Amino acid sequence: MEDSVQDFYRRNVRPMTEEERKQLAALILNELSGETHEKPKRKGDITKFFGMFDSGDPNSADNERIDADLARAYADNHEDQG
Repeated sequence: MEDSVQDFYRRNVRPMTEEERKQLAALILNELSGETHEKPKRKGDITKFFGMFDSGDPNSADNERIDADLARAYADNHEDQG
């Protein structure tokens, strides 16, 4: 059995706080008027760079290899550099 709008309102909207009902009303009115107030993307949003680096090495993200490279770098005392 389908609920009427009034039944839905009585069960779901009326128990809300006044502030929640105002927020719901604003959302509905904004959607009906074609206005959406989504958060704009920040200019410095780093997520646009995700997945954009290709080193050409299919194993470049191998954690064991990365750990070994880091261990070599930390162990190197750079004596050969002057």
